Amino acid sequence: MLIALVVGALTRSPKSKNTRSFNYPIKQEYSCVQYDQNHIQLYGDPTSWNLMLASMSQMAFEGEGKLDVLHIGGSHVQGGFLSDKLRNNLIELFYGAQGERGFFFPYQLAKTNGQRSVKCDFTGTWTSCRNAVADHHCDWGMSGINATTYLPDARFSITTMHKDSLLEPFSEVRIYSSCGDTTSFAYQVARGQLDSASLTASYRRYTFSEPQTSLEVNLLQTDSNQNHFTLQGIYLGASEHGVSYHTIGVNGASTHSYLRCTGFAEQIKSIAPDLVICGIGVNDANVPADDFDSGLYMSRYDSLINSFKAANPSVCLLFVTNNDTYYQKRFSNPNAIKIRDCMISLATKHGGGVYDLYAVMGGANSIRSWADAGLAAHDYIHFSKRGYELQADMMTAAIAELLGDYLARTNP
Repeated sequence: MLIALVVGALTRSPKSKNTRSFNYPIKQEYSCVQYDQNHIQLYGDPTSWNLMLASMSQMAFEGEGKLDVLHIGGSHVQGGFLSDKLRNNLIELFYGAQGERGFFFPYQLAKTNGQRSVKCDFTGTWTSCRNAVADHHCDWGMSGINATTYLPDARFSITTMHKDSLLEPFSEVRIYSSCGDTTSFAYQVARGQLDSASLTASYRRYTFSEPQTSLEVNLLQTDSNQNHFTLQGIYLGASEHGVSYHTIGVNGASTHSYLRCTGFAEQIKSIAPDLVICGIGVNDANVPADDFDSGLYMSRYDSLINSFKAANPSVCLLFVTNNDTYYQKRFSNPNAIKIRDCMISLATKHGGGVYDLYAVMGGANSIRSWADAGLAAHDYIHFSKRGYELQADMMTAAIAELLGDYLARTNP
């Protein structure tokens, strides 16, 4: 059986007599998956969501507009399987829409796992610093992870791929670092004819006269005081229209981890997301049941949400509940239910949406069934590549359903 969410057939564009259908089929092949729970529930004031859904409708039927999506979380996001698939799905969901890479961190430079769609080659020795490690203390930006070298002749290059491993062009680059640090090495951006370069407190921006498919950065020591370079993230842009999908994920990160990032709020302003997919919670919940503090968790999330709203007052928040996980591989973590209740409260307060992944999985102990079906790892925390991609497909279907409901209401 297929779930066919035909959105465009529900209405006509107000400026066009043509109709286009959003048909995102999900094959119901796993008995452990609760397909009937695959929805996004909106809470509180829906104003921001209605504005975004109207913009999405314009993208779908008129090919105009841009959707900036920020996906933030822990290892589920850093690993890249979930975010890469969801990004490609959203681009394909809007007929004819373009996509740009947006903001990301090249995890290979920090010698850790990351998106397969990003390739980073480098020379020299680089060390990493993560916001999730208690004894790491660094000047983090919004990515929550840094890579630092002390070699003045080091270099790195980056290429990104979209679906089918095709190289992804870009015409704008932002290199995020501590730009005001006089002890930082200078650098040159090689390859391509530069149109312009400019500097802010958080990043240096470059534009190119022709689209590029590779970025190369060569470090230079132009002053004896310069002794290091720290990369905080990269933005690759391509278009004023379509979908820009920004990813922020650090293995082990919790809400507290991102509050340690002194540059978080300022750098978020540089991407001003329209939609934030809030997936922080698994690591907050990884404590004994009696030690989880719901009030503290919501307070910390509120602080992050304030940064999102300062960047874009109309931002939409989509909370993704924790998947079922096992605490110390011994029993299903009951804090997942507390996290879900907190997310519903936050969504009600901020006019957000909730995607209940915990319910889609089947609730307590479902992670074992997902592992047995090849959808989750046997650490009973993470998913397999197939499991992450299934989650991305189902979230895409839930977004399509939400847009279809909006179109049905506004264009009877």
